[in-house]
Amino acid sequence: MASLPPSLRETLAYFDKYDYPLTLDEIRFWQGRVTPFASSRAKGVTLFSRKGKYYFLPGRSHLVKLRHQREKFSKTKWVIAREVGKKLEKFSSIEAVFVTGALAMNNCPQDDDIDIMIVTHPNTLWITRFFVNLYLWRLRRFPGQTSAPNKICPNLWLDTRNLKLEIRNLYIAHEILQAKPLWNRAHIHAQFLRSNSWASKYLPVAYKHLTLGPSPKFRRGKAGSQGEVFWKLLNLLFFLPQYLYMLPKMTSERVSLHSAFFHPRLNP
Repeated sequence: MASLPPSLRETLAYFDKYDYPLTLDEIRFWQGRVTPFASSRAKGVTLFSRKGKYYFLPGRSHLVKLRHQREKFSKTKWVIAREVGKKLEKFSSIEAVFVTGALAMNNCPQDDDIDIMIVTHPNTLWITRFFVNLYLWRLRRFPGQTSAPNKICPNLWLDTRNLKLEIRNLYIAHEILQAKPLWNRAHIHAQFLRSNSWASKYLPVAYKHLTLGPSPKFRRGKAGSQGEVFWKLLNLLFFLPQYLYMLPKMTSERVSLHSAFFHPRLNP
């Protein structure tokens, strides 16, 4: 066993919750900002263990084998995710599709579903969601299913004018920076990251690395453009029956006309 500064040990401890050992480069990439409290404790050393290129907390060497197993399971799920991503390119109202959750880190158990985030054009979220759910009927996970291996779970929906996430904590910061775009139009991935610049307070190294280079010009959709009133009304008409259908079953879900959060950990 050897020692690490507290901030790096805390990074190992965070990923340990997900049974995920890290390489040294990964520890540095995902390290959090050092707080005055952390830097004042016992001058910087806490024990860790190492096996090959992987680092982990003492007594957790079995995680190396588990990581390799989950990487194999994830390869199959990535094939499915990419195929679904190509299918969703047919929807002109979709601006971007991201893989999120465990698959974004290649850390999926065999029986996991596939979490995706969909970003739509303004005032089309609930129209798009209705038709996407129909289109993916045989491929998606349904509410109430306790296990849905390799099924698609579109549990986060945003439109391009509402990319900033209001829930702010370390977990959400990780989800933002881990998200992998299957494809995105008009630099939506860069826009998503810059709209959530608060994540840099939690994960400064990862955020800086992912936003290197000049900020591209973003396409946000102009307010008051021709036909916007029509799309607002149509989006509302699609929202109401979907919301009323979900309402009796809702627990921690957060939905509005312009966003929908169905992942329980995104809804504290």
